[in-house]
Amino acid sequence: MIAAPIPSTDLVDSFRKMREGLLYGIIGSILVGASIYIIIFGILAAAFSSVGHGMGRGGAGPAMAGFAIGVIAAIIGALLWLYGFYGKFIPGVEQLRKARPEYSTAASLIRIGYIWGLILIIVGVILTLILIGILLVVIGYILLILGYIGMIILCFNLNSSEGNSLYLVAGILLIIGIFIPLLQFIAYILLYVALGETLRKYSSMQPAPPVSFQPSPNLPPPI
Repeated sequence: MIAAPIPSTDLVDSFRKMREGLLYGIIGSILVGASIYIIIFGILAAAFSSVGHGMGRGGAGPAMAGFAIGVIAAIIGALLWLYGFYGKFIPGVEQLRKARPEYSTAASLIRIGYIWGLILIIVGVILTLILIGILLVVIGYILLILGYIGMIILCFNLNSSEGNSLYLVAGILLIIGIFIPLLQFIAYILLYVALGETLRKYSSMQPAPPVSFQPSPNLPPPI
């Protein structure tokens, strides 16, 4: 019976980066989602308070406080998501592509789609006063779609390579998530859990570090 090959350090590190990136992204998404409810709640509370006080200024304080807290939470959440996805997850996928060539298609779509798509959208928004700005936004959005397709392919590739059905479920949820966005969030949670299982499996296969022998000072020197 041939023993399974020991995975390289780069392969294990790639899964670790991807998982860390998803964790930051999940936390960031929760903060952004919570900020929306905080802002809405603050505005509604201010509106009802103003009506109760005869359209006075009594509701201005809660409204401003809720709006400020919501904006701060949204900014922190967005920064966490950007750092997790662009600073951790995408570099992890690139490292995975170098260790396993079968991930090249998914990695290329994710890299080109999400990185260049975001750049074109930002530049396009800045240039919206002229026609080329709108065109850049459209092209950037198309590239983001390609990146999203790359995420789906990545999930299916991981399922084929690792034999973990959570990857398959995550890929299917990403497809359905095109129409029901909430399922995308669930898909990323499943992908995070599956990457944790894969990381534990590969980490257990890593050889133990060599133990250097230190002779006891009480022993006589060798002859």
